[in-house]
Amino acid sequence: MCYSKAPKMNNNDVMSDILLRLPLKDLVGCKCVCKWWNTLISDPIFKLNYSLRNPQYNISGFFLQKFLYLELHSKLLFFPCEGRVDAAPKPSLSFIEDDKGVCIQHSCNGLLICSSFRCGEEDRKYYICKPTTKQYFPLPNLECRTVFGISIAYDPNRSPHYKIVSICDSYLSKNHRQIKIYSPVTGSWKPSGKPFTIPDEDMLFNRGVFWNGSLHWIGMGNLALRFDPETELMLTMPMPPTQRKPGYFGESGGHLLLVEAYGPLTAGFNIMEMKADYSGWFVKYHLNLDQVARRCQALERANRLSILHIVHNHVEDVDESFIVIHVPGEFVSFKLRDYSFMDLQTNNHVDSGLGLWYSWEGVYPYTNTFFYI
Repeated sequence: MCYSKAPKMNNNDVMSDILLRLPLKDLVGCKCVCKWWNTLISDPIFKLNYSLRNPQYNISGFFLQKFLYLELHSKLLFFPCEGRVDAAPKPSLSFIEDDKGVCIQHSCNGLLICSSFRCGEEDRKYYICKPTTKQYFPLPNLECRTVFGISIAYDPNRSPHYKIVSICDSYLSKNHRQIKIYSPVTGSWKPSGKPFTIPDEDMLFNRGVFWNGSLHWIGMGNLALRFDPETELMLTMPMPPTQRKPGYFGESGGHLLLVEAYGPLTAGFNIMEMKADYSGWFVKYHLNLDQVARRCQALERANRLSILHIVHNHVEDVDESFIVIHVPGEFVSFKLRDYSFMDLQTNNHVDSGLGLWYSWEGVYPYTNTFFYI
């Protein structure tokens, strides 16, 4: 009679099996115990296995940020879109020790770029942080007078490493910009290419969107740019050939989405999507808000609204995409397919009596990935 032998487990397998059973907070602490444990926990396969074994930590949603007069920290809310509400990060950046206060500058796949709040550029510090584990790391100083925008480029499916791209002023002229890139591998900033010129129009460099391996920016005119941090090439991309102002610009589920406002958004609008080859935009959805307003008093009486977030989502070939909008005193969410309303869950206290007005420019999408700074 033959007996098959059970496969032997080496020390790495045994230790990985033990680490997989730890709570997330304890697991993060184990990275500091020894180099061996740090290597095991940092392995992409371990992160995937930990994610599958611990679905209670999976959450995606968005931070909503507003600046209040004389407040040291920005006011934050967090709205979960998928996953468990109790897994949502706390809407606070107080774990970052900065006596000038802290605010969010950009977000990408579970990482935030934050900075000092109430100070001039010469005193501003920048941090890369992960709010679910309250980890943060100060970045080296950016040697420039003005930072027009700073963004994270990070795709955990392509690389375990992130890069940070900043758009700085240039010594050449007020219309020149210099790109600088930070890599955690080198631990320093480096200039990327020569300074480039922009026309005399407002570019929203503070609202970079990471999609398809590149960062994207739009402006108040017809100029739109994309930058690949790997090849370090800056290219233009087409925009719809009409005069407008952006009503929303963001990414969801691998789709780059744009809403342009030609008038009051309460009259309805188109949600457009960029083609994968950058050949142009097409209308993904047309929203007739009159149909929605008949079933929502807040929308019916609203004289203005702003788009906060669009989630592109398909479940078993059924389009379950939805939109989150803000009308005076209320947040409203409904599906784009049939205009059915959805409950917005949150672990925050939402005070509608403050009269605060939110827009997409204060929204920072967040997905809890198992990345450790």
